[in-house]
Amino acid sequence: MNDQRGKVLSFGPFELSIGSRLLTNGAKVVPLGARAMDLLIVLAEQANKVVGGRTLIERVWPERGAEQVSLRVHISALRKALDQNDPGRRYIANVPGRGYSFVVPVTSLSSPTSGDHHPSSRSRLPGRLMRMLGRKDALAAIQMKLNDQRFVTIVGSGGTGKTTIAVAVAHEMGGIFNGQVHFVDLSALGAASLVAPAVAIALGVSVQTNDIVPALIDRLQEKPTLIILDCCERVIDGASAVAEELIRHVPTLHLLATSREAMRVEGEHVFELGGLECPVEDSSLSARDALQYPSVQLLVDRVRAVRSDFVLTDADAPIAVAICRRLDGIPLAIELAACRVDIFGLSGTATLLDERLNLSWVGRRTAPSRHQTLSATLEWSYDLLGEAEKRVLNRLSVFAGGFSFEAAVAVVADEAVDEANVSDCVWELRSKSMIAAQGHEGRLRLLDTTRAFTLQRLAQSDEQNLLRRRHALYFTDLFRQGAAMDASGWSKALAIEVDNLRAALNWAFSVAGDTEIGVKLAAASASTWMGMALLTECREWMSKAVGHLKGVNSGTRQEMVIQSALASTMMFTGGMTEESYATWAKTHLLAEGLGDIEHQLVSLLVLWAHKIRIPRYAEAIELAERCGKVAQKVGDRGAIAMANYMRGISYHHTGRLLDAENCLEMSLHRDDEASRQALIKRFGYDRKVDALMILSSVAWLRGSPDHARRLNQMSLAEARQLGHAVPLCVALAGTSFNAYLADADDRTEALVNELVEHAGKYGVESYHGFGLALQALGRVRQGDTETAAELLYSGLEKLSAARYGVFHPILQAEFARCVAVAGRPRQAMAVFERAKINLDDENQLHAPELLRIRGELALSSNEGLAVGRAYFLRAIEISDRQGSLSWTLRAATSLAIAEKSLGRKEAAWRTLQATHAKFREGFETPDLRLAKQVLNGSYRPDSVTDSLH
Repeated sequence: MNDQRGKVLSFGPFELSIGSRLLTNGAKVVPLGARAMDLLIVLAEQANKVVGGRTLIERVWPERGAEQVSLRVHISALRKALDQNDPGRRYIANVPGRGYSFVVPVTSLSSPTSGDHHPSSRSRLPGRLMRMLGRKDALAAIQMKLNDQRFVTIVGSGGTGKTTIAVAVAHEMGGIFNGQVHFVDLSALGAASLVAPAVAIALGVSVQTNDIVPALIDRLQEKPTLIILDCCERVIDGASAVAEELIRHVPTLHLLATSREAMRVEGEHVFELGGLECPVEDSSLSARDALQYPSVQLLVDRVRAVRSDFVLTDADAPIAVAICRRLDGIPLAIELAACRVDIFGLSGTATLLDERLNLSWVGRRTAPSRHQTLSATLEWSYDLLGEAEKRVLNRLSVFAGGFSFEAAVAVVADEAVDEANVSDCVWELRSKSMIAAQGHEGRLRLLDTTRAFTLQRLAQSDEQNLLRRRHALYFTDLFRQGAAMDASGWSKALAIEVDNLRAALNWAFSVAGDTEIGVKLAAASASTWMGMALLTECREWMSKAVGHLKGVNSGTRQEMVIQSALASTMMFTGGMTEESYATWAKTHLLAEGLGDIEHQLVSLLVLWAHKIRIPRYAEAIELAERCGKVAQKVGDRGAIAMANYMRGISYHHTGRLLDAENCLEMSLHRDDEASRQALIKRFGYDRKVDALMILSSVAWLRGSPDHARRLNQMSLAEARQLGHAVPLCVALAGTSFNAYLADADDRTEALVNELVEHAGKYGVESYHGFGLALQALGRVRQGDTETAAELLYSGLEKLSAARYGVFHPILQAEFARCVAVAGRPRQAMAVFERAKINLDDENQLHAPELLRIRGELALSSNEGLAVGRAYFLRAIEISDRQGSLSWTLRAATSLAIAEKSLGRKEAAWRTLQATHAKFREGFETPDLRLAKQVLNGSYRPDSVTDSLH
C-alpha cells in the first residue's frame, strides 16, 4: 500500500490533508465526522470519476458494511459541510443508478518536508462533532487556560463529553501548532507502563529501549506541540508520571488530558466539566424559553435525529426540562433518553425515568464500548475504585438529593469503614467525579445516574436495610433537634433535607421498614412540612403516622404533635370539616392531659377558627375568652396577643368594629415575635398578616378608605416576605375583596387572578373557592352572566366543602345585585332567594349591606319603593350601631335616590349629608363620588335600576 500520509489535495478554497485527516478552509478547520472524512478522501482521490455506492460502503465501512441509507446520510452531512464553507458550488454529484462523483478540479500539492526522519509530522485526530451544544464558553476557557498554563486536565464524570470537547480544542488549536497535534487514546491500555509507548506511537517515535520518556522529550524539543491524553483514569499513575516529566522538560509542549479524576502532579491545572445547563423547574416555562438551555437543545436535537417531525410544544416543555434535570444535564444520558422518545413519547420517557432510571438503554453503535450504555459508563468508573471507596459510594446512595459531610460520616461509618476512612473515601470520590458539589456550602450529592447505579449495588449486598435504618435514625435526630431550633434558623437547616426526609419516611413505612421510626420522624418533621407549606404531603405522612400509633404512644407528646399537624393540614387543604374538628378536639384533650400550655393555646385557636368559619360567632367568642384566660394564667405576651387576635376577628365578624380595632391593635403592638414565628413554623399561618388584613376591613368600614388601602399593602408585603402559602392566600383574599368592595377595578382583577393561581397551586381549597367567587363577580360586572354563575357556584361549592361559610351571604347577594345591574331583575331576585340569606340576623358584619342590596332588588322588581325604603332604613340603623360609616353611606345614598323618586327627599338628603360630612378621606372613591352627585343634584338616573351602584 502506498504511503499517503503526506499527501495534500486542494479543491476550491479547501485543502485536504490525507495523513492528518484534516480539511481546512484557509486557516479554518472544517469539522467532519469520521465517516464523512473517509468518504471525502475516497471521492477526492478519484475526482471526476463515478464511484459506486457499494465501493464506497466497502471502503468506508470495511468492518461491518452498512446500508445505503447510512451512505446517503453521511454523503448529505459531507455536502452540508462543504456547502456551508463554500456556498453556491456543487462538489458531489449523484449519478442515478451508478453512484457518486466529486465534480470539482482537484490538485495534488507537495507536502512540506521538514528534513527529519520521522514517519509523520501529524497524528490522526478523531473527527469533531458537527455541532457541539452548550460548550462554547467551556471551549474558550479551556483554550485560554491551555495557552496560558500549558497543562490542563478536563475532569468530569462519565458521559459529560470530556473527549468531545478535548477533540474540539485540538481542532481549534491545530493552526497554532502548525498541525503538530497528537491524540493519544489511553482507554484500551491495560497497564500504567503502556502510557509512554502509546505516546511514542502517536508521535511516530521509534524507540529500542524501555526508557521511552527521554526519547519523547528529545523529539518534542523540535517543534511546539499539543498532545491530548484521553481517558487517563484507567492508567492514572502512568499518565501522571509521563505528563509530569514531559511538561517539566519541554517548555514548548502543551498537554491536554481528560480524566474522571485529576492527576495531581506539578504543573497541572484542572478544568471541571459538569453537565449541560438545565432550566429551573417551572411548569409555566414555554418551549421557546426551554430551548435557550443547551440540555434541552441537545434532547430535542437527538429526538429529531430519530423522529424528524418532532417539535417541542409549550405543553411538553416542562416534561423536557424534567428529563434533563433528572439526568443532571449529562449529554450521554440525555442522548440515551432521546432515543426512547420515538417509542414511548416524551411523557412516557419521563415516566420511565421517574419509575426507574434505566442504566441499560443502548446508545450509538459507533460509540466507545464504555459509552454504549449508562451502566457501561458507570461500570468503567466504578471498577477503578478501591474496595473501601466502592463500599462508601454504595452506602452513600441511601441519601436523596444531597448530604452534608457530617451526615455522610454519621450514616456510613461503622466497624467495617471507620470515620477516618469514610472521610478519606469521600474526598477521593469527590476528586474522581463520583460525588458532585451541590451548590450549597459543604453539601455533596450523587448524580442521579450514579445513585441509580450504586443503589443497585447496595441492593445486591446485605447492607441495604441496615443503611436505610441508619439514614432514617440520623434524620429523625436531626429533625428533632431542628424542631427545637429558633424560628430564624430552622428553614436553612432542615428545608434543604426534604428529599432525605421523604426517602427516610418512605422506607420507615414500607414493608421492610420500621414504623416506630416512621412515627418518630413524622412527629419530628411536622413543623418543617408546615413551615415549607407542603400541606398535602404533610397530611399524607401524618395520616400514615396516626395509622401506626400503638398503645405505647397513646397520650404522649408525640401523638399530640402528630394529631396537631394532621388537624392543621386537614383544615388548610380541605377546610374545617367535622373530621378535622374532631382531630383538633383530640389534640386539645391531649394537651390538657399533658399540661402543655402551648398546644392548649394552639388547639383553642383552631377550634375557634372552626367556629368562625362555620360560622358560629357566639361559640367562637367563648373559645377566644377561654384562650385569653389560659394566656393570662401563664402571663405570656405571645399567648395574650393571640387571644386578642381571636377576640378581634370575632368582634369584626359580628360587626363590633371599635372592639375589633382595639383588640387587633393590642395584638399587633404587644405581640412577641418569637411566639408569632413559632405559629408560622408550626402551621405556616401568620396572625400579623391576618390582623393587618382585618384592620384594613375595619378602616374601610369606619370611613378611612385610604388608610385601609395602606393596611392592605402592608399585609400583602408582609405575606410576600414570609413566602408561605396560607398567609399569602389570606392577604390576597382580604386585599382583593376590600378592593372589590371599594370598586377599585384597577387592582381587583390582578389580585383575584393571583389568589386563584396561588391557592390552586398549593391546594388551599377554601381560598381557591373564594377567589373563584370573586372572579365571578368581576365577570358579571362585565356582563358575562352565564360564565359568572358557573364560576360563582363552583367557588361556593369549594367554600362549602371546606366548611367556610363566612362570605356565602355577601357573595351571593352581591352577585344578585350585579345581575340586576346587567338588566335582569327577575333573575337577580331568583339568585337572592336561592341563597336563603337570613336577613333577621343583625349580628353579622355584612347585615347592613345585605339589607341594602335586598332593598335595591325591591326597587328593580314589582315590590315597589316602599319595600325598598324599609330595607334601607334597617340597613342604616344596623350600620350606625356597628359604627360602619361605609355601609351607612351606601344605604343612605340608596335611600336618598329612592326618596327623591317619590318627591320627598329632605329627610333622606339630611341623613346622607350628615354621613358624607363624617368622612375625612377617600373622596375620589366611587361611593363618595356618587353620594356627592346625589347631594348636589347632578345625579340623574335613567331608570330606577340605575341606582343599583
